[in-house]
Amino acid sequence: MEAIVSARNDPGQALAVAPRDLAPAPPERLAAERAAKARTAHFRAEVAEKGGGMFARADVAQLLGVTPAAVDKQRQRGQILGVPYGNEIRFPAAQFKDGTVVAGIKPILAAFGDMNPWGQLQLLVAPLDGFGERPASILDLLSRGVGEDVRLQLTGLARGWA
Repeated sequence: MEAIVSARNDPGQALAVAPRDLAPAPPERLAAERAAKARTAHFRAEVAEKGGGMFARADVAQLLGVTPAAVDKQRQRGQILGVPYGNEIRFPAAQFKDGTVVAGIKPILAAFGDMNPWGQLQLLVAPLDGFGERPASILDLLSRGVGEDVRLQLTGLARGWA
């Protein structure tokens, strides 16, 4: 405070002080922030469960028979989906089958563009009508194995959502 008061003649010496630095946040705001974080955590847990659970990078590396660095490169190239989970990246298990990445996921991930990874996962696990007798998610359909025509339709849907 002394630096701010004494800097009347030299504004370059003043410190920037935000209102939040002068008084603590009201309890209502803190409670609202905690509630929002809890809702986000609950949402992410539900989406992760619908995605078959989450694998750590080391699990994916072992599953695919590659190094953890190779897993990172595949994620960066849009060949597999990784989502921020705490302070690490986790990988939805439903995108893997029989020790490989399900066929057809790469063009769908590319169609999402720079969409948030959690948004991508939410759309990948959302049930879709019109691809069988009952609704199924994109990851379910890819896991079952679909023809090129269905893969193109799914890629078009992803492009439209992006």
